[in-house]
Amino acid sequence: MRYVLAAFATILTAGVCTAAPTDDGQRADKIDGLVRIVGAQAGIVLHCRQFYAIDDKVSDGLSRTVRLTLDQSLGPKQAQTAVDDEGKRLAQEIAEVGPERWCADQRTILNTEGVRVFLD
Repeated sequence: MRYVLAAFATILTAGVCTAAPTDDGQRADKIDGLVRIVGAQAGIVLHCRQFYAIDDKVSDGLSRTVRLTLDQSLGPKQAQTAVDDEGKRLAQEIAEVGPERWCADQRTILNTEGVRVFLD
């Protein structure tokens, strides 16, 4: 399981720290994706337990690995600001669609990408 998580995180974070200046758009897209991963894991932990069993080791490992990359790429303060902003955006999204629907969508996405955050 650790190897799958490490491989998944490596794929997601590849090139974020070493992007060339001409690749600023791609780098920004990758960082945005990493911020969304951290936000999604927080949302899953906060809202989805009432509907599904969550693999805490996988969720926590994914969050920590991605957060470390964000800290290295942006610096800790800017990374925290990005994560905080994503948390606000995500809270609004969950409120709009409802936690049950949002969690079902996350379960479908995450359990088809090879990393099983949801156990059932």
